[in-house]
Amino acid sequence: MQWRGQVPNSELAEIVGVDLDTVNNWVRYNIIHRARLGGRQLRSRLFSTKEIYKTALIRELVQLGIPPSSASEAVDALWEEWRGTGAPKGQKVYAVVVPTKGKWTALLCSQGSSGGPLYHGVGSGRVQIELPKHTFAVIPISDVFECVSRKMSSLLGG
Repeated sequence: MQWRGQVPNSELAEIVGVDLDTVNNWVRYNIIHRARLGGRQLRSRLFSTKEIYKTALIRELVQLGIPPSSASEAVDALWEEWRGTGAPKGQKVYAVVVPTKGKWTALLCSQGSSGGPLYHGVGSGRVQIELPKHTFAVIPISDVFECVSRKMSSLLGG
C-alpha cells in the first residue's frame, strides 16, 4: 500500500465512504483533484491528505442533497478561510452552509467543546453569530476530520 501522505482512488473511496465510481466521476468533473508533484498532476491518481479531508466534507454536503460541484465550491471557500489550521484547544469546528444567490456558501465556525455560542472563525477576532433564519446546514468538521483520521490510520497502518 502507498503511504507518503498520498492515497490512490480506492483508498480515498474507502476512507471517505463513497464508491470508486463516485471518486472517478468527481475526478473527471474536477470536483476533487489529484496530488501535484513538481507542478504537474500525477497520473497514478494519488490524493493528498488535504484532498482526503476536503473530499470528506464534499461527501457530507452531497449527502445533504447539494450538487457535487456546488459542494466542491463551498468546501474550497471554507478551506481558503481556514487555511488548514487545526481546531483551537477546547474548541470544535463547524461549517454553517447557507444557500446564497443560487450558490452554497460555507462559514467557518467554532464552539467550545462543551457547547455554548457559535463563533464565526477559529482564531482571534472571532465574532459570535446568530444562525440564519432560512434553510442552512451544519457540518461538524472536527468530528468528520477525526473519523477520517481514524480511518486513514487504520487503513494505512498508523
